Amino acid sequence: MFKKIMNKTILGITASICLMAQGAYAFEIKGESFPANFNITSWTAGNGESTITSEGLVGEGYGKVYLTHHFTVSSDDGMSGEFTGQARTINQDGELQYASLQGSWSRDGKIVSMYSFDTVNNGVINHAQGRVDLFEGTLKFEVFPVN
Repeated sequence: MFKKIMNKTILGITASICLMAQGAYAFEIKGESFPANFNITSWTAGNGESTITSEGLVGEGYGKVYLTHHFTVSSDDGMSGEFTGQARTINQDGELQYASLQGSWSRDGKIVSMYSFDTVNNGVINHAQGRVDLFEGTLKFEVFPVN
C-alpha cells in the first residue's frame, strides 16, 4: 500500500514539474493584431537557401505590400533555419514605407512556419507569425505591433 502511495506521489510531482517547466518556456503573443496575406510570385532555389517573393493587400494603412524573404538552412536535416528580407508598401495615397525582416522558420511537409520581427522605417516594430503553404503558394501572417 505504501509503495502505491509513493508511486502516485512521485508521478504527481513529476507531472507537476513537467507542466511548470513547459509553461516557463512558452511563447505567447497577446494584444491587438491584424492579418496579412500574400501570394508567392517567385521562388528561387539555391544551395541550402531559397528566396521567395510575394505580394498582397494589407490593412492598417500599409496598402499593397511586396515581400522578399531569403531563407537559409541551419539544421542538419534541412527542416529549419533563419531568414532575412525586405518589405515595400504603397498605399492609395502614394505613401511608401519599407521594412527590414528577420526571423526563424521550420518546415513540416508543405508548410513553413515563420516567426519574424520587422522594423518599419517609421519606427514601428511588428512581430509577425504565420505559415507558408509551399504547394498553394500562399503566406498567411498574424501581425502584432510591438510599439
